[in-house]
Amino acid sequence: MKRFVFNFVLFLICVSFFVSITGCGEEKKVQNDLAVGNWIHVKNRTYILLILNPKGEWQSSIRIADASSKIVEAKGNAKGMWYIEEDRMIFTVTESDIEDVWEKNATIFFDIVELAETIIQLKDESGRIWIWTHTNSHKSGASEDNLASVIPMGLVAVNLNKNRSNDKDRYLCLNLNLILKELMPGQKMPPIHPKAREAAIIFLSSLVFNDVKDFDRIKQQSGKLVDVLNPYLDGFIKEISIEHVIVATEIDKVEEFIIEHGLTNEPIPEAGEEGNEGSEGK
Repeated sequence: MKRFVFNFVLFLICVSFFVSITGCGEEKKVQNDLAVGNWIHVKNRTYILLILNPKGEWQSSIRIADASSKIVEAKGNAKGMWYIEEDRMIFTVTESDIEDVWEKNATIFFDIVELAETIIQLKDESGRIWIWTHTNSHKSGASEDNLASVIPMGLVAVNLNKNRSNDKDRYLCLNLNLILKELMPGQKMPPIHPKAREAAIIFLSSLVFNDVKDFDRIKQQSGKLVDVLNPYLDGFIKEISIEHVIVATEIDKVEEFIIEHGLTNEPIPEAGEEGNEGSEGK
């Protein structure tokens, strides 16, 4: 009997340990999924762009805007690796020519204050808060009627596929809206499946340059994208409208596209203002 009790207690301990490990793993995966994407930190007229990819790589650049929000100068770039561990986001910097923000060969630790779909708040080792907003956030000011017939999908930037390994890298950047079919009286629009955006990225990144080398071909691909996405919205998508699109060969052009079209409604604080950053002093 004692042996049975001992074995049963040991079994419960093992199960609890397994559940705790699984829970931690799932939480970490959720955090990583939320962090992946294109983020902007804005202070005065300075935009710091941060791109986090699922492979644990990141790129960052600084852009300066004039009073009309037009990007007039690129200050520099940096890149490295990132990961999340025990509610901390850790960046290793492998290359940088903007060392006042990203010090080359440094490992930078941030405490995660908030990590959500549209915002990341990080506290650095000196206690300053860095606020990053997702460039794919829905634009403010849209009415409920507009949202009922048009769903902004936001910016999508992907590496195009290659026919040959020695082909040059090309990037497809689009700003998309989903145009919905007319609803019957009393009919409610079904929610978008959370995997819809992932499906769009997989489809677009499977295309080669020849598929999108002019606007007519891009329109053809947007028609195919309707078929890809409709299963995620119960067939309610009528068409996809493309507000802006470029095919770029340089990552700088991708960054400019994201800044120009991802923050069109974001007010730029006047020089000397801190906006909502509060305790940040950088």
